Amino acid sequence: MNTLKDKQIQNLLDCIIKSIEGSDFKWEIFFKLWFRDRGTPLFFLFKKNLSVTNLQFVELFSLITKYSNKSFIIENSSKLLFYNTEHIKNTTSEILNSLLEDYKTDDTSKLKSFCETYVDIISSSVAVDMFFGSCAIFLPPGISTDIESIVSDSGYIHSAGKSLLIRNINKAKKRDLFNSLYEYIKKDKKVLDIPFVVYSHEDFSDYDKESSDLINKGIEQCKIYVEKMSMGSFKLSTIISEIQNDNKLKGRILIPGAGNYQKVHNFKQEKTLWLIADRSLSTGQIRNPGQSRYYICYEQTYKNDSPFFFFDENKPAWKSHTTMPHSLTASLVNTALPANFNGVVCDPFGGTGTTWIEIKRLQIPCTVYSSDLSPSAKRLLLDNIEFFTMGYDEINNILKDLMLFHQQKEYDAQFQINFLDINLPIVDPHNAYSDAVGLLNRLKKSQKHEEQEFNLSKSFIADLEKQSIIVRILFYVALRAQLRFQESFKRKSLNFEEAFNKSLEKLIDQTKMLVEIKLDVLKEFKSSIPVNKSYVSFKGTYSQKLTPSFIFKDKNTFINQAVKEVSSAKDARDLKPNSIDVIICDPPYSLNKTEEGLLSLYSEFIDKAIAALKTRGQLLMCLPAESYTGHVLPFCTRQDLISRQIITKAHDQGRYVYQAAQSIPNQAFQPPYYWEADRALRRTIIHFRFL
Repeated sequence: MNTLKDKQIQNLLDCIIKSIEGSDFKWEIFFKLWFRDRGTPLFFLFKKNLSVTNLQFVELFSLITKYSNKSFIIENSSKLLFYNTEHIKNTTSEILNSLLEDYKTDDTSKLKSFCETYVDIISSSVAVDMFFGSCAIFLPPGISTDIESIVSDSGYIHSAGKSLLIRNINKAKKRDLFNSLYEYIKKDKKVLDIPFVVYSHEDFSDYDKESSDLINKGIEQCKIYVEKMSMGSFKLSTIISEIQNDNKLKGRILIPGAGNYQKVHNFKQEKTLWLIADRSLSTGQIRNPGQSRYYICYEQTYKNDSPFFFFDENKPAWKSHTTMPHSLTASLVNTALPANFNGVVCDPFGGTGTTWIEIKRLQIPCTVYSSDLSPSAKRLLLDNIEFFTMGYDEINNILKDLMLFHQQKEYDAQFQINFLDINLPIVDPHNAYSDAVGLLNRLKKSQKHEEQEFNLSKSFIADLEKQSIIVRILFYVALRAQLRFQESFKRKSLNFEEAFNKSLEKLIDQTKMLVEIKLDVLKEFKSSIPVNKSYVSFKGTYSQKLTPSFIFKDKNTFINQAVKEVSSAKDARDLKPNSIDVIICDPPYSLNKTEEGLLSLYSEFIDKAIAALKTRGQLLMCLPAESYTGHVLPFCTRQDLISRQIITKAHDQGRYVYQAAQSIPNQAFQPPYYWEADRALRRTIIHFRFL
C-alpha cells in the first residue's frame, strides 16, 4: 500500500467535499484549497513578451518538468500535465457536478472512488494562466519545484516567486488586494517590512531609459499608471496609502516613497512584493496582446542576472550580425535537453560559440562540439571566455581602457571619480586604437565590396592573436561599426569615428553591468565565491540575484575544454554518422552567399545531420522567416521547404520522424517557434526528432 498516495487521495477528497455547497461543486473554493493553500502558486515574469518569441513558455514548461519532484506518485507516472486553468475548471466542474446529482453528506463513496481512480491525473495536472509577457503556474499538492534553478537556467525568465493575486482590472476590488496581503502575512509569520512596489510609469519610466534595450517588449509593458488606475471605485494611489496605514499590515508590509526608484529604493531585500499589469493572450494572432488586462501581485524571490543576456548577440568577440542571441540559445537548450542529459550536442555553425558557452554555463554533463567554417571561430570563443572570466580588477581595467577611447559621453559620478577624464577626443597612447583600425583596414582593402561579413583568414587570425586583448576588443568594435553602419556611411549621416563611438558606447554600458555584478558578488563573498552550482546567488535590491558561476571560474578550465571541443575552418557537413544526440544550429543565409551555394549547403547538411543523429536524436534549426529590411531571402532557406526536405531525406535513410507526446496548454507553443528582432528579421525555429 502506498501511504503517501493514500494521503493524497484523502487530501483531494477533503478539498472536493469542502468545495460543495448544497449539491453544487464550487470551483473557486476548490482552486483556492487545492492550488493556492495546499499547492504552490507561482508567477514567472518574462524578459521578452510574445511580440518577440513564443519560446519563453515552452522553455518554462520544460524547466518546471526538469526541476519538479512528486512526493507521492508511483513510477511510470512522472509526466506533468500542463493545462489552461479554464480547461481544468470546466472538466473538473462538469464531472463533479454530475457525481453530485444525488449527493448526500453522509455518503462520499462516489467521490472517494473518483479520487482513487483519478488522483494520479489530477495530482499531475498543473494549472496555467498565460499572459502576454508572463505566466502563472499552479502546482497541485505533492509537487515541489526548484524555482531557483528554473530562474537561473532560463534564457527568458526575468524574475519569479509566489503568486498572490491575479484579477481582471475591470473586476478588481480593493478587498481582493487586501485579502491577498492578509493571507500572505498569515502564511509567512517571518514577513517583516517586505517592500510592496507598484511597477509604475511615474516612478520608473523617467529613470530607466538606460535599460530600454533590456525592458523593451518585455517588462516595460507591465507598468501601471498608479496615479490614474483604480480598483473598483478606489484610486490605486489611495489604496497604496491605506496599505501603509493598515493595522494588520503595519510593520509587515513596507511602502517605499514615491519618486525616482533609483534613489528611493535604497534597500537590499530577499523578497519584494510587486504589483504589475499584463494582458491576456490574443484569440487571434498570438504575437499581439489580448483585450483583457490583469492586475498581478507576486512575491519576487529570484531575479535572473546573467551578463550573457546583457550582451546577448553582441558579445565582445564578434564578426557578424547574424549571431544567435544567448537568450534564444539558452531556451532551445533547455527545451531540447532532458534532465540528467549526458550525451553529445553539436553546433556545426558555431560562430562565436554561443551554444558552447550556454551549455557550459548550465553545467550540463555532456560533450558539446562547436565548429564553424570560419578560421576565426576558436579565437572568437577564446576571447569571449577570457573577457567574461576576468577577475574584478582585470575587467575593471578593461572598462577603463574602453572608456579612454570613447569621446563626448557623460558618465555617472562613480565612474568620474574612479576613472580618468573621459571627455576627450579619441587618444591612443599605446597605439591600441590605430592597431585595431589598421586590422580592419586590411580587411577592407582585401575585400573591398564586402558589406555583410568579412572573411577572417588563417593568416589574419594569426596576426590578430599577436595583439593584446584590448586591441582585439577594439578591433571587434571597429568591425561591428563598419558592418552595422554601412548605409549610414553611404548617406554620410555618420562617419566611421562616430559609428565606432556608438558601438563602443554600447560595449561600455554592457561591460559596466558585468563589472557591477562582479563587484557585488565580491563584496558579499570576498575571495570565497561558491562555484559548485551553475549559478551564484547574491543580494540584490529587490530579491536574490542569480548570475552564472561561469564568470567566476578559472578561464583555463574552459580554454582547455574549448581546445578539444571547438573547431575552426570546419565544414558543417563534416559530421560522423550516428555520433550526435542533439544538433542546435543557425545556418548562414547571408545575401552575399550565392543561391546555388546555399542550396547545396542546406541540402547536403540536412542529409549529413540526419545521418549523424542517434536514435531519438533531435535537430533544431533557426531559419530566416521574414526580412524587415526589404531584402529577398534565399528561397532554399524557407521553413516549409526545409521541413519537407527533412521528412523526405529521413525517409530515404530509413529514419522515422516523430513528435513527442506532451501536454501544452496552447497549440501556439508547439514548433515551429518564432523569434524576431525589431529592425532586421523574424526567425523560425524548427524542431525534429528521429528514430
